[in-house]
Amino acid sequence: MRGWSLVEVLVAVAILVIAFIPVVNLVSSNAVSTVKVGNYARAASLLAKFMEEVKHVPIKKYQEECPELLSGASVDVPEKFYPDTLDSIKELKTEKEFWLKTSMKASKNDFGQLVELAFSAEVIWHERGDKSAEGEPERSLRDYALIFNPETRY
Repeated sequence: MRGWSLVEVLVAVAILVIAFIPVVNLVSSNAVSTVKVGNYARAASLLAKFMEEVKHVPIKKYQEECPELLSGASVDVPEKFYPDTLDSIKELKTEKEFWLKTSMKASKNDFGQLVELAFSAEVIWHERGDKSAEGEPERSLRDYALIFNPETRY
């Protein structure tokens, strides 16, 4: 008898399929991990861009635009202070929707001057879907920065 029987071929194919299942799972999980890492990298980039933008606004502008800072209350950072970050979020919306929550809080000295501003920012997204996706866990990345006012007296 020459060649392979049908049973031998089917057994060989079954062994190959069983052997490749872990390889397929590995490739699939690597693809998911790559997407997750990419989302975290985009979020980190957005946070860095936001922090750089708000750090370069003179503290005097914050004091003029947000007088409630002098009361010590935490307030949202006005969007006009970080337009490049907002543009980046709009650009990324074609691939993934990210949204940004920001706040700032000030401390003042005895002369009523802002001594420092504490910024807090959080980028939020869902792994699947957009902002309205229900049942999808939110992923987030946070950053904080403290900026001292060099013009204050102690």
